[in-house]
Amino acid sequence: MLKIARFRDVWTKCPLTRLYTQKVNIGVIGADLQKEIDKMQRIRPSGQPPKVWQQIEKKDKDGKLMKFTIQEIPEDRYEEAVQHMCTFFLADEPSCRCLNYFYFYSILFFDLSGYMLHLFFVTFCSFFFVDAVNDPLFIQDISTLWRLLVAQGISIAAFTDNPNGGKPVIAGMNTLGVNIKNTKDSISGYQFKSENCKHVLEIVAGSTKIVYEHYKVDKYLYAIGLSVDSDYRGYGLGKDILKIRDLIGPMYGVPATSTVFSSIISQKSAAGAGFEVLAIKNFADMVDKNGKEYFPGIDSKDFKIMAKRLS
Repeated sequence: MLKIARFRDVWTKCPLTRLYTQKVNIGVIGADLQKEIDKMQRIRPSGQPPKVWQQIEKKDKDGKLMKFTIQEIPEDRYEEAVQHMCTFFLADEPSCRCLNYFYFYSILFFDLSGYMLHLFFVTFCSFFFVDAVNDPLFIQDISTLWRLLVAQGISIAAFTDNPNGGKPVIAGMNTLGVNIKNTKDSISGYQFKSENCKHVLEIVAGSTKIVYEHYKVDKYLYAIGLSVDSDYRGYGLGKDILKIRDLIGPMYGVPATSTVFSSIISQKSAAGAGFEVLAIKNFADMVDKNGKEYFPGIDSKDFKIMAKRLS
């Protein structure tokens, strides 16, 4: 994605995502968390090979063929998957970006002749991004959440060849879990410390339960995070990843899926993958007991709870 900036009749293009995404320090899995992961019930049993769902081909902007394998994430790539989410999802998802002060500005310095003297965008964006990712409670909670989800074994990623050689890279992914009516899920026992993380979960996890009544089901597939590496955007990969739920549901006996989509791009991808809108809620209506907004200044007006049958 390029942002076109103009100042004194001088135009420049700035590739946004690569400038403000930085590798987030997610730390290592602590002993207590590892115990929780070891004892949790998995949807795909530990040791069972990850299911390869689909192989697709796309052409890049130069007409070169790109091949992607969409599959369950192997156990030895779990930490890399969490790192991917903390790097790309936190930078792009509206509520996370708002809560973590992801406000970025293109600031260009020009000399008196109108020529660009220095592009300050990288440094300025990095300053705000570092402030965000150095919120230890938020990063600890959100990375723990994703670690618990991927450990269930059904989260998926689109892998593609590494242009620099070595193991395939994660081009995009979706962290998935299963909610069962009147049953605590794998993340409900974790005591989140970050108020910001609690607010995000209130939206992305709590809002989707209306699917029970809508489809008259007792379980459903949910997600907390759909993310595509900025190098692989513009090819419909997000929609391809969402479509895989049509295969996951029947395989694991889950009759429906429901997810909160908070950005226009993800909402369009979901619609293209056959999701219907169950409800639309305004971010401005998400307030605490004193009427204070959870997401002041958010750049997305509303979020949609979207769902579909899987069998």
